[in-house]
Amino acid sequence: MVRIMRIEKSKYNGFCAGVKTAVDKAFIVLDEEKKLYSYGEIIHNKDVIDKLEKKGLTVVDEVLQGLDAKLLIRAHGAGKQVFESLKENNIEVIDATCVKVKKIHKIVEEFKNSDYNIIIAGDKYHPEVIGIKGWCCNEADVVDSAEEFEKLELDPSKKYLLVSQTTFNSKTFGEIADFIEKKGMSNIVVNNTICDATRKRQESCIELASRCDVMLIIGSKSSSNTKKLFELSKNICPKTFLIENYKEIPYKYIDKNTIVGVSAGASAPDWIIEEVISMLENQNNMNEKNEQAEQAGSMHELLENYGGVSYIRTGERVKGTVIYVSPEAISVNINYKSDGIITRDEYSLNDVQDLTQVVKEGDEIEAQVLKISDQDGNVVLTRKPLEEHKIWDELEAMREAGTVVETVIVEASQFGIYGKVKGIKGFIPRNQISINRNADPSEYVGKNLKVQVLETKNNKGRKQLVLTARAIEKAEKEAKDNEAWENIKEGEVYEGVVKNIQDYGAFVEINGIDGLLHINEIAWTRIKHPSEVLKTGDKISVKVKSIDKENKKLSLSYKATIKSPWALFLDKHQKGDVVTGVVTRIVDFGAFVMIDEVECLLHIKDLDWARTEKVTDILHEGQEVTAKILNITRKDRKVSLGMKQLVEHPFDKYAKDLNKDDIIQVEVTRILLDGIHVSVNGNIDCFIPIAKVSAEKLRTPAQVVKVGEMKEAKVLGVDMKGKNLNLTLILEDKGDDFENTESAAYQQEEANFTIGESIGDALGDLLK
Repeated sequence: MVRIMRIEKSKYNGFCAGVKTAVDKAFIVLDEEKKLYSYGEIIHNKDVIDKLEKKGLTVVDEVLQGLDAKLLIRAHGAGKQVFESLKENNIEVIDATCVKVKKIHKIVEEFKNSDYNIIIAGDKYHPEVIGIKGWCCNEADVVDSAEEFEKLELDPSKKYLLVSQTTFNSKTFGEIADFIEKKGMSNIVVNNTICDATRKRQESCIELASRCDVMLIIGSKSSSNTKKLFELSKNICPKTFLIENYKEIPYKYIDKNTIVGVSAGASAPDWIIEEVISMLENQNNMNEKNEQAEQAGSMHELLENYGGVSYIRTGERVKGTVIYVSPEAISVNINYKSDGIITRDEYSLNDVQDLTQVVKEGDEIEAQVLKISDQDGNVVLTRKPLEEHKIWDELEAMREAGTVVETVIVEASQFGIYGKVKGIKGFIPRNQISINRNADPSEYVGKNLKVQVLETKNNKGRKQLVLTARAIEKAEKEAKDNEAWENIKEGEVYEGVVKNIQDYGAFVEINGIDGLLHINEIAWTRIKHPSEVLKTGDKISVKVKSIDKENKKLSLSYKATIKSPWALFLDKHQKGDVVTGVVTRIVDFGAFVMIDEVECLLHIKDLDWARTEKVTDILHEGQEVTAKILNITRKDRKVSLGMKQLVEHPFDKYAKDLNKDDIIQVEVTRILLDGIHVSVNGNIDCFIPIAKVSAEKLRTPAQVVKVGEMKEAKVLGVDMKGKNLNLTLILEDKGDDFENTESAAYQQEEANFTIGESIGDALGDLLK
């Protein structure tokens, strides 16, 4: 009689409804949209996550702005603040939170609003517990055992609510509830929120473990509910093993007499459970065949006589010979009871349109077993994992060697761009696209880009191809820069582009290297900011002032390539020209006028033919004036202007029709001891000695005239060259004796007063 192992499967296995819903939603969205973000890992199962990531899933651990695809909230749920943040950032959400978890969120929120203190029975680091805390203002005590609960310092005067993680150990929660009842803690409301599916899974696992020799718990080693199943089972069945897939089956503990129990956590999909059971059944078949072979002779010897293999496993590598090729599939003799089949989709990571173009009958081929038997009884094979494994080895070698390859960019997001290398999709982060930090990822789609392999694994050890184009661009730029530094010469003029503008100047790129154009070297005139003259992107000529090759510094000058305002002024103007400008500054001795960007001096004495007391009596800043260039001093770069020179001198205009002995009106403007000043025609100043003020002998002119008084005066002579009139207020004709009256007035012997008396009397007259 042939004996075989007995395989028993737990009644409640695999995905719970919440996890299944989340995973199904993810696959549906990825099939339709090819891209999806997940707030944390959807499921604690590496195989499932790998499948999802290959389809386009990206796991994020925080809410990021500007996501370019939908974001899925896993079955574990998330805190209230996470949902609020997603809404603020206008991110489309697929909420796959388990309905039982949502119920806990609602309970803790309502009780928290009613002034209850929240206690959660569970793992404080588990995402479900973190999410629950987010619905009670992150204010909750978390305990994972009755002992921890007993250590809580609870206030009898306060109200408390106890809830549990959906996958928490039912027995442990019962112990906590019993303690509360035993101590009579009536201020604590106990709400058992353990998922019924979890309870049934745990009870079924315990019952199965009690009658099995070996227990296999299938699921992720990081899954909370899977670890609880393992602990519960191991307490009853010492030979309990936690495995993630068929590859970890502990065959050495299993033989033909073993009763094997199979249970799975909520993170184990059906196909992984089926693979494990299939491998156990395959082992059973081998045991049966081996036992039959032992009765009729050695099975191994029998198979070896025919050159075959005794058995194969899913995932095993096999070699064979191609016996038939069609455009869509290949048949392979693998020396097994059934032939192997490789479909076109499973032949290569690269797209193959027709298998007859790449394979022919008689070719030796290596593949991996995907399925022991299809509907026709053939072994389903695939070359993809082998090809992928080989490619990953090649990619790692490329990373170590720094190999440069070209890739076509097929996709872009705000985080970077994507391209394929040897059929593997690689990610180029935004900061690795270019040395230009403002590069737009969308502009690279469809373009060829030189890249190097940066990483082949992520920080969790999973295969992930990360590429860089920036490193290549940087190396090429450095080589180009070194060449430019060798060829650039001081004093030469080069064409450059303004790359960046700062308060102190601008950076200009010349032949790929940046040089500083200081603000003082931008314009000949004083400017407050470089943007007054330049803008980013301007193409300008600059002269190299100095080169520091050791420190890679370049000093440039823009104004050295253009004529200075002074040179342009000299080209355009000369002495005697009449020019127009704007008053920029006013000082005590005159005003500065800007003419063609050159500041010229308009002296106070050249403002008007009449005496000017203050410049501001005639001019103000910003006023446009017209003047004549009186002088240009090239050495000192000074220009003198005059306004009065543009009009005829008042004296010439008045005196040209004046004759000797004419009687004219004058106004007394000042009185001195020796005479008076009078104004003729309102703008000609003349001096009349005291002897010509009156026919009488005077101590002071103030005896007969006053300031502001209008008088008639006789013209004795006109000095056109000296711009002076010889006047007298004595209108009677004294003949020849009049010429001597001035000297006679100052003869001491005829004076009957002292000098002191004369001065005193004069001052008295002035003060009247």
